Amino acid sequence: MAFYQDTAGVIQHVAPERLGAEMYQNAQRANLSVAAYINREFSDFDAKLGTAAQQLFASEGLSVAGDNAFGLRDKTVAEILDGSSGFEAAGNARDSGTPFGSASRTLFPAALIQLVEDKMMKDRTTDGNVFNGMVGQELSIANENFEQPVISYGTLNGPEQARAQRIAQFAEAPTIMRFGTSDRIRKLPTYGIQLEFSQQALRASTLDMVALTMGRYLEVEKDGRVYQYIADLFTGNGDLIVGAVSAVTSTSLDAAATGGVLTHKAWVKFLARNRKFRTITHVMGDIDTYLKVEGRTGRPGTTNYDPTLARIDPQARAANVGFGNDVVWFITDAATDGGPVPANTVYAVDSRHAITRVQNVSANYTASEAFVLRRSEAMTMQWSEECYRSFGDSDLKPFDVLTIS
Repeated sequence: MAFYQDTAGVIQHVAPERLGAEMYQNAQRANLSVAAYINREFSDFDAKLGTAAQQLFASEGLSVAGDNAFGLRDKTVAEILDGSSGFEAAGNARDSGTPFGSASRTLFPAALIQLVEDKMMKDRTTDGNVFNGMVGQELSIANENFEQPVISYGTLNGPEQARAQRIAQFAEAPTIMRFGTSDRIRKLPTYGIQLEFSQQALRASTLDMVALTMGRYLEVEKDGRVYQYIADLFTGNGDLIVGAVSAVTSTSLDAAATGGVLTHKAWVKFLARNRKFRTITHVMGDIDTYLKVEGRTGRPGTTNYDPTLARIDPQARAANVGFGNDVVWFITDAATDGGPVPANTVYAVDSRHAITRVQNVSANYTASEAFVLRRSEAMTMQWSEECYRSFGDSDLKPFDVLTIS
């Protein structure tokens, strides 16, 4: 029987029925992950030994043993699914001996997801983690359809056009700032994958090996999905986004920026566009475009001074400028290799309010099933999410595109 230790140092056994399949449904209704739901249900756990979910997982053998002096080894998937992977607590017999209804079998999907997330959190360099830093807000919904409110900021009497007026005594302030929305119905797609183990693989595959394999898959999955999000956000998407973000050429910003050579003047003027409405925080492009920006002509510090000559060089720093010094470069694959940004092009965003990611929590689903005739076990994982422009097409100022002409 699964167990954990409470704050008083007492071992608390958890009845198998409390860790049944209904636990996944209850976690979904509460808009929580299974691990977070377990921690809430058994909130008296001793945090020094780990969360309630971590302790319950470990008690059923759903943890990675690692290097230890006790001879513990990682459990195989077969041991987990037949209920023989757990440990015995004092005064209580392990609930093994049946391949159905055991706590280890029920907790296996949740523990695997937790292990994969732990391994993924160690990687801070993938494109997925860089993209996460550009998402301004996260939304969670309970079904596949949602309404996106779109506020027009630049229209007459809108937030960017309104001005305060003088009022007489005892008079109400005039209503010159009106917020209206134009709802757009969106539908989120649902994605899913399935793992299937033969009986031979069940005996040979350990939990750690499965978690590493899933982690590798999710890195590839997230990398590809990030590129799709970026392409949709800038070039348009018929389902979630309408229209593309218009581009500005480097020549229009500086007549000297021709022949595919970028100048410092053009780059600074690009970052300064709409400076009162946005601050560019992230730019994206392939490695060749990055090198062009870094090697732009006229860049300060590229001209050598003769140290023997008298030098009068008062530096002026703009006090009302918040751009240029802390822009983060997101280097993508070349377009010919599947990258989302065309050659000689820079995508730019203001991460504070450019991108919104919405997730359908009711579509997040895990389950396992036994295929008797094929003598195999399968596990499925499903999720649903999309990214869209926070202000739709009514305000594209948080986005910008530069073409090096």
